[in-house]
Amino acid sequence: MGDGNMNLQTRIYEKQGVLSESEKEIIQGLLSSAKENSQLSLKDLSKKLYVSESAIFRLCKKLGLSGYSELRFELLAASSVNHQPNNNFIKEMADLTTNTIKQFEARNLTNFYIDIQTAKNIYLYSTGWQQELLASYISKELFLLGKQTVLLPSALDELKMRGQFFNKGDMLWTISYSGNNSAIVNELKKIRLIDDKLKLVSLTKMGSNDLATISDYSFFFQTIDFSYQNNGGVIPGPVSLRLIF
Repeated sequence: MGDGNMNLQTRIYEKQGVLSESEKEIIQGLLSSAKENSQLSLKDLSKKLYVSESAIFRLCKKLGLSGYSELRFELLAASSVNHQPNNNFIKEMADLTTNTIKQFEARNLTNFYIDIQTAKNIYLYSTGWQQELLASYISKELFLLGKQTVLLPSALDELKMRGQFFNKGDMLWTISYSGNNSAIVNELKKIRLIDDKLKLVSLTKMGSNDLATISDYSFFFQTIDFSYQNNGGVIPGPVSLRLIF
């Protein structure tokens, strides 16, 4: 059996940086009907998700599970998680919303909006699963402003490859939880040396970080830690506030 102190959601969160796009799609399929999927044989599940049995088994190993039997157990557990909300969650959410609004009201974003309107191409690069959700949200908001965007995969190699083709007047958003990934920051510095007209925008958690330091525009989101109880263990999880345009 795998590590009994970790539930399925925690395993996925910790491995998100090494999961391929196809593996993420498998996980989405697994969690969308966790209880139903926990009752299926490996053969039936592979048919339902349109993937090979070996692909599911490899995913089990990557998540640190002993095999398909443990995956079924974890899916059943995930479908019946007993949520224990933070008693201060509502107050904390209200406080963070107020603080976020104050943060944006205190800033003069005129040049930022001008750069968005004049940008020839806008790229959104995210560093993980949750960041990809924020990138998708930002992309939709920019679409409403009449701007098309390009969502880049989270792989560092993709950023390196794309960095050769950025043009003057382009804008690159980088969405990172910590903002202190040295490999990403160093790559952005290299890109900046090639094209000093590229506008860099960062979106990170609140606090000073390397990514914000090298960006033309830095935005921050605050988080709330809440806990849910599963099999006797308490697991913290972040809640991200949406960027206010």
